[in-house]
Amino acid sequence: MRTSFFRRLPTLLLLTTMVTACSGGGGTSSGSVPQWGQALEQMTSVVAEGAGYSRKAIDVTASPFHVRISVVDAKLAQADQLTRENSANAIVSAAEGYLAQHGQLASIQVISVAIVHPAQADGTVAETHTEDVLEFRKGPNQRFAHHIT
Repeated sequence: MRTSFFRRLPTLLLLTTMVTACSGGGGTSSGSVPQWGQALEQMTSVVAEGAGYSRKAIDVTASPFHVRISVVDAKLAQADQLTRENSANAIVSAAEGYLAQHGQLASIQVISVAIVHPAQADGTVAETHTEDVLEFRKGPNQRFAHHIT
C-alpha cells in the first residue's frame, strides 16, 4: 500500500498543481511559460554536456514539481545496475547544478532518470522502450538523493 502511494505521488502533485492553476491561485502567469520552455531547453544542453551525452540523446520534460530526464543509450540500458546508477547520478548532478542557478525551477522536488533502449529493426531505430527509471528526491539539505521504493 505504501509503495502504491509513492508511485502515485508525482501524479497527485501534478493534479494539485493543475487544480491550483485553474482556480487562479497558482501564481504562474502565462508569460512565464516561454521562460519555462527555454529553461528546459537549456537544462537539456547542460545535462547532455555535463553527463557526456549528445544533445539528441537527452530529453527533458517537467511539471512544476517533477523533472523527467530520458537518456537514449543502448549500451547503458544493457549495463549492470551499478553502472546505470552511476550514470544517473552524473545526470542528476548536472541537472541539480542547473536548478540551483535558476530560481524559477525551485519547486522541483523529484528528478527521474529514464534509461531508454532503442530497439533496432533492420539496422534502423524503429522504436524505444524504457529499460530502467531511477528516482531522486530533494532532501532537507536541498540536494537530490537516489530514492529506492
